[in-house]
Amino acid sequence: MAHGVVLDLVYATPQNITGKPIYARPMCLMHRDAQKCLHQAALGAMRLGLRLKIFDAFRPHEAQVLLWDAAPDKAYVADPAIGSNHTRGVAVDLTLVDAGGLELDMGTAFDEITEQYFHGATSIEPSAQRNRCVLLGLMTLAGWSHH
Repeated sequence: MAHGVVLDLVYATPQNITGKPIYARPMCLMHRDAQKCLHQAALGAMRLGLRLKIFDAFRPHEAQVLLWDAAPDKAYVADPAIGSNHTRGVAVDLTLVDAGGLELDMGTAFDEITEQYFHGATSIEPSAQRNRCVLLGLMTLAGWSHH
């Protein structure tokens, strides 16, 4: 993908809460306006010697249904009957990686269904809280809003 972004589309692999791939092909799609904001965030990350690593972006309705059905706690997954920012192509799940491609510690694994997964969790290590704040700052400055 452009902008030095690393792709690791987890839902195209069995390494997700369903235990099986929910995407037939690993494609990272998003709305044109979201892509422009992603570009700005990627440039901001590069200025800090970091890169963005994307786990998920646009999510088809069928995939949202599979995630909903597999979620042990529905509070962590949007109801497919309502839809989500992912199903509208205006959300992205991502993290930061260093110059060597190693993920910065964010306190939890991707898709961890615990209270620590919420962005404002204070029960994680201070360094992980700091990394989350850097990511949130980059995304906010680029035009994203956190929900």
